[in-house]
Amino acid sequence: MFKKLFVFGVLFLTSFEALAKIVEFDSFKLDNGLEVVVVSNHKAPVGLVKLYYKAGSVNDPMFKGGIAHLLEHLMFRGTKRVKDKEFNLITEVNGAENNAYTTFLHTGYYEFSDISKLELMLALEADRMENLEINDEVFLKEREVVLEERMQRFETNVATKFYEKSEKIFWDKHPYSRPVSGEIEEIKNLKKEDAIEFYEKYYSPANCVLVLAGDIKLNEAKALANKYFGKIKNKNKDIEELEIIEPEGGKFEFEMNVEGILQNRFVSYLYLPKNAIDKKEELALEFWSQYLAGDDTAYLFDELVYKNKKFISLGVGVDYDEKMGGRIVISAVPVDDDMKTDEFEKLVFEYIEKGMNVISLGKIEKIKNENLSNAVYLIEEPVGVANFVGGLKLKNYSDDEIKKYDEMIKGVGLDDVVKVYEKVFKGDYRKVLGKLGKK
Repeated sequence: MFKKLFVFGVLFLTSFEALAKIVEFDSFKLDNGLEVVVVSNHKAPVGLVKLYYKAGSVNDPMFKGGIAHLLEHLMFRGTKRVKDKEFNLITEVNGAENNAYTTFLHTGYYEFSDISKLELMLALEADRMENLEINDEVFLKEREVVLEERMQRFETNVATKFYEKSEKIFWDKHPYSRPVSGEIEEIKNLKKEDAIEFYEKYYSPANCVLVLAGDIKLNEAKALANKYFGKIKNKNKDIEELEIIEPEGGKFEFEMNVEGILQNRFVSYLYLPKNAIDKKEELALEFWSQYLAGDDTAYLFDELVYKNKKFISLGVGVDYDEKMGGRIVISAVPVDDDMKTDEFEKLVFEYIEKGMNVISLGKIEKIKNENLSNAVYLIEEPVGVANFVGGLKLKNYSDDEIKKYDEMIKGVGLDDVVKVYEKVFKGDYRKVLGKLGKK
């Protein structure tokens, strides 16, 4: 349910200190507002095209949940120039990989290919930015596909339904309370006109970030970006500022008991208001979560899974956006099915406090080194570096902050981790505790 932006593996590279910048890239804007990022890497003759549209499920109109995700599907179903289903056929014939996904805040499309096919991939992406065609037959087929996905991944999965219910209770009237996939009845009632309206409103050059990564030079990237995207006009649709209704404070508990589950589970959410923490504090909070449950050697794992055998598994995650707010999520599967919600809460938070009493500079330095080395490893190939740079771009990091992201990591100290923990856990923020139990 949550993703960690900064954890990419455990490879440690000792050569990091020699690097002046964590990643080198260039960026420029076309006259129509399209932001282009170029990350050159000439180690292999491959290239990646990744296009981020700054629109996701939070932009779904009320009672039309799932339209951003449905449009993602429709983007593969033909344009004025490329016939229905030919997009995938063309990429496959040319040995390219392609995929897409929808999140709360953006929708991403990418193609990974031999560098000689990069221009073709750009042509395909530019074409469907401008010339998408949606007819009744195609719309109904893809709506059915999206509906089936919803049924298979959510409606028939008890654990997923539990976490989705947790999200709705926790976020209250905040846009994050609505699932990315949309609700069953919402999806059933979506119309072709809804998809066209969303496309016309959000799928414009000025609302995108295009990342080109791989064996390409800056001058080549500029020429190709201008050739295929430069003449695309913005659709002159006003994009209103998203209304964020922050959830009220207080503590809330709920229990969901169903038949057929094999193991009980608990979840605890703590709200982080928008603009409550800055970038450095967010990173410090991420290190805090890694210290507690980043892997099976982390403090809570060692104490509550291995030594005291209270839980089968346990996780701590941080998910935050300065404009939207965020949360800390603690999830666990207990050994004892008779464990109550208040027992779970008391036990976990007691050991979090114990862990903070023994947290050491050496442990934080180890976590920082792992993050540094993981980032270096990540940016060695086009897909990883596109996700790294593009993801931080969408989080409003400047070019200089991204290039010197290593300095931000190095700048977080033990005191910063302790201070942000105290700031967050001593604040009067919304808390939600949930239990999935056997009926």
